[in-house]
Amino acid sequence: MSQPPAAGPDFTAPGFAGCYRHPDRQTGISCQRCRKPICGECMNAASVGFQCPSCVASGRSSIRTPRTAFGGSMRSAAQGTATKVLMGVLTASYVFNLVSGGLVLSMLVLSNEYVYLGEYWRLVTYAFTSAGLLGLLMNLLVLWLAGRAMEAALGSWRFVALYVAAGLGGASLSFAVGPPGLVAVGASSAVIGLLAANALVKRRGGEDIRPDIGLLVLLVLYSVLVGFNSFGWIGLIGGIAVGALVGAVMAYAPRDRRTVFQVIGLLGVVLLCVVGVGLRMMSY
Repeated sequence: MSQPPAAGPDFTAPGFAGCYRHPDRQTGISCQRCRKPICGECMNAASVGFQCPSCVASGRSSIRTPRTAFGGSMRSAAQGTATKVLMGVLTASYVFNLVSGGLVLSMLVLSNEYVYLGEYWRLVTYAFTSAGLLGLLMNLLVLWLAGRAMEAALGSWRFVALYVAAGLGGASLSFAVGPPGLVAVGASSAVIGLLAANALVKRRGGEDIRPDIGLLVLLVLYSVLVGFNSFGWIGLIGGIAVGALVGAVMAYAPRDRRTVFQVIGLLGVVLLCVVGVGLRMMSY
């Protein structure tokens, strides 16, 4: 005659309870922080005992993300992701323009005539266009050398906002004071704006910025004396001016309300560009 199976351990004994996430699983282990019962699947090893998934997640959220002196996240900015994305966008616009026989560039470059007709997006896309292969390579080189350092200092979103704002500054000044038939590319205006902002960031740190100022002057003189576009220097001046303004906003924002100050300052600079464009539109 077969014997009845031996009785298993009595999990209903005192000290055992259902896991707070899996009530059908009896356990004698509890979270060291909240004392909730946890099964083997929910156990997370801690310095002493085990913790439940909820307490682990709560502990992670309470850890502050390390920030740079200008408010950027050290974790994301250190990888230079935004710089690489910008480099990819500049390269893509050049390649697609070649494949399309010039169609892409014709839709993105700044054209004072077409902006006056309502194609306002050109004031922004201007910052993503380069003058030929040599111009593209120069812009990529500056981004690779200086862009990653700027992104590491400011953080990714501040860095991208600075680039776009500097490009907008170059486009706005070109539209405001350039001839009606002006057609121009503007990645160089955005890039030189980064260099101007970098000078302000270095100045904030007490570094000597005279070499940076000399470099900016040389780049503008090169555009005036050697550049193929006789009005290209206007965009460079606009990029430098707006880049310096945004750089000052980022670098000198008070620490206790830094992000708010930076966002308001950035919007103020953009509004200044919009006003300049609007005044020129009224005079046409």
